[in-house]
Amino acid sequence: MMHLIDVLSFCLSLLGIYSLVLNFRYLLPCYIIPVLSALLTETRQLLDNAEAIGAISSESEIRTHFTLCVKFV
Repeated sequence: MMHLIDVLSFCLSLLGIYSLVLNFRYLLPCYIIPVLSALLTETRQLLDNAEAIGAISSESEIRTHFTLCVKFV
């Protein structure tokens, strides 16, 4: 009897994972990536402008952190 319950539990777990994978695109809103892209583009422009007017140096820590963040996204 215990073996039957283990097999049934395993099958239900697989079905749960399968449905999660199929419906994953509906769990995250589609607007997140365009909004994030626009935010990163705006941040890059602000950093470029700040470097152009001399508010921050071209080899600043802010630019380094921003570059690392962009690589992960």
